[in-house]
Amino acid sequence: MTTNPSNFFPGVVRTVADVAAISRGEAEIFELVREGEYAEALTAREIHLNGSADMGIHANGDLLLFVREGSGTLTVAGESFELSPDCAALIRDGEAWALSSTSPFKIFSVHVPGMGPYARKIAKPTIGFQRVVQQGITNKGKATGNREFEVLFDESRGSSGATMFVGFIPTSGAPAHYHLYDEICHIVRGGGTFVVGDTKVPIGPGSTFMVVPRMLHSIVNEREEDLWILGTFRPAGSPAAAYYPDGRPAPGYDEA
Repeated sequence: MTTNPSNFFPGVVRTVADVAAISRGEAEIFELVREGEYAEALTAREIHLNGSADMGIHANGDLLLFVREGSGTLTVAGESFELSPDCAALIRDGEAWALSSTSPFKIFSVHVPGMGPYARKIAKPTIGFQRVVQQGITNKGKATGNREFEVLFDESRGSSGATMFVGFIPTSGAPAHYHLYDEICHIVRGGGTFVVGDTKVPIGPGSTFMVVPRMLHSIVNEREEDLWILGTFRPAGSPAAAYYPDGRPAPGYDEA
């Protein structure tokens, strides 16, 4: 699908091939979802690094990271944490951070603004904190169709404004549905088709797209392997919070 390099619209799929890299030390940064015309918007970048880079001081809200490829070290506020594929990390407002890779990194990051009136309204009190979370340690939940999901970050691990999860979509995939939250989606592995109305777009590792509230969409997996999708949405809540076109809650979502 054709993209406008200066804006990002719901339903448009973008990869690093669609944007120019911004250099920061030895890191290349690709801005995949920008603010555009949206106030207090979630934004997303992909970071490629083979070496080390001082990423500066993060400001205005949380920064959620997910390692798609590579391994190395995350240094935050003087502490170091090992990163490996399929782990996630949280950088908080005002924290200085740096990366160093032992094998080339491909890291997806989502910025969750925290200072505007909307961000303050929807923020949840945190009841715990964890800097790094390895995918696979949390029990899976059920979502639309025969999908499963695993929550990586929410208020229980220090993210007050958004939920980050990995969804596992088997062959066939989810039917058309909608959410009441804003979401940025990133394909971690596998592939398939992103469907919005009559538009069908192929997706694979690195594909990124945005889903806005009440936008009917579906993801179809035509392959034998599971499709892994990383979702980050706000207001924070359950990844099972979805509805079918007639308004019925999807199985696995208890509105109460």
